[in-house]
Amino acid sequence: MSEFHSLANLIKRLEVATTRLEDLAMSSSSATTVAANATHTTPTTTDTAVPASNEIPPAVEEHDAAIQGALDKYISLSEELGGVVAEQAHLVKQAVDAERDIIYISTLSQKPDMSSGTFMKLLEPIQTALSGIIEIKDKNRPSPFFNHLSVVAEGIPALGWFTCEPTPVPFIKNMKEAAQFYSNRVSKEWKDKEPVHVEWAQSFLAFIESLAGFVKAQFTVGLSWNSTGEKPENMIGKSLANEHDGTSSIPPPPPVSDIPPPPPPPPPMVIPEGEASSKPQGAAAVFAEINKGSSVTAKLRKVDKSEMIHKNPSLRQGSVVSAPGSPPKRQGPPTPNKPDKYILKKAAKTSLEANKWVVENHENNSSVLIEDTAINQAVYIYNCKNSTICIKGKVNAVTIDSCVKCGIAVDSTVSTVDIVNCKSFALQVFNVTPTIAIDKCDSGEIYLSKNCLGVEILSAKSTSLNVLLPEGDADDAEFKEVPVPEQFKTTIVDGKLVTVTIEHTG
Repeated sequence: MSEFHSLANLIKRLEVATTRLEDLAMSSSSATTVAANATHTTPTTTDTAVPASNEIPPAVEEHDAAIQGALDKYISLSEELGGVVAEQAHLVKQAVDAERDIIYISTLSQKPDMSSGTFMKLLEPIQTALSGIIEIKDKNRPSPFFNHLSVVAEGIPALGWFTCEPTPVPFIKNMKEAAQFYSNRVSKEWKDKEPVHVEWAQSFLAFIESLAGFVKAQFTVGLSWNSTGEKPENMIGKSLANEHDGTSSIPPPPPVSDIPPPPPPPPPMVIPEGEASSKPQGAAAVFAEINKGSSVTAKLRKVDKSEMIHKNPSLRQGSVVSAPGSPPKRQGPPTPNKPDKYILKKAAKTSLEANKWVVENHENNSSVLIEDTAINQAVYIYNCKNSTICIKGKVNAVTIDSCVKCGIAVDSTVSTVDIVNCKSFALQVFNVTPTIAIDKCDSGEIYLSKNCLGVEILSAKSTSLNVLLPEGDADDAEFKEVPVPEQFKTTIVDGKLVTVTIEHTG
């Protein structure tokens, strides 16, 4: 019944505030009359103050009956262990009280939107307690009780069951299983030393289990709210402990003072009719300017022929026409580029990381050699300049990325050789590779062996690519250079696009 007392108290206060505002708005009343009216209406609120309500909703009573025994045992054993375990237990008690307040608020309030700021403010007390519990665990990792702290930190999020709809009970079970992992560690470590630690771990798990039993019995599909209750905004900061102690979250009315209220505001300023109509405003002012006729352009000057762009094409180079008689602005010198010696260079790197060879940032190095390769290893070459990289043996794949003026020699690959964002590169395959993919490259040469003539070359957005083919079977045979086509012709045949290479003959 406490919600109805709070609502009646709120209505009385609104009536008092309305009466005072009406008295202040009467300009004909004197300050003494207004003060007398305010003093006369004050006893109404004082006489109808809401008495302290000691009634606890049935849902809260069921909650206390279900978990209080296990919770008290856990807190008692935590205080016996002392230290950070007891400190964390005090925060657990605060989190349980905050969860208990949420159940109490649900009996008085309508259901808030769980993504709204109002719901977030209702959750602030329990979030603060949960954050403190996890923070204690993180700050005490070297502690011998770290597993104890982890048991609580992993299981206490179960108190947020009311945010999980429509399956809060499985959520609590999952949190219990997470706590069980560290509970087993506590039992294994302390069962032969001090059995009280094992009893402590079991008491916390019993507390979580009792919470799951309560939720399963009362709120199987989620927390139920009062559809005819107050707005959720009015419940922010409301606590069952405050209500039980006789205090209320609704602030008391302001105290009555003997000082009379301030006088009413001055009357609005009256503008003489002549001044108001002398100058038109808004759209009327725009039409008044238009109706002036030829005087509208009186302030405009005539454009000289030397300033007309259609008669002086040179003026089109600039976006602004200078006024007559003003000297032309001189363009400053361009900002020079930063010299290479001032650019930070990254250290060169050639290393095997897991199953990938990484070759990076080599410059002016013609002796980069990768040996002891395996068929399951890949090679990644990045940001090298004016260097030569030789890869011995058969590898899975080779990727060459953002290299300039580099030569890469490859024995064999299982899959592909990928070349991306490279300029002036050269690739030589001594044995065989099934596919060569080239993307966004410029000026590249690909030397193929006689065993690699069945290769597939895939190119996109690339220019000046040449493939060099051996003319004979000898090892020292000359190479024949064949360009990769760059120009294509597309026609429409029977409703389909047909693209062919453009060949130039002369």
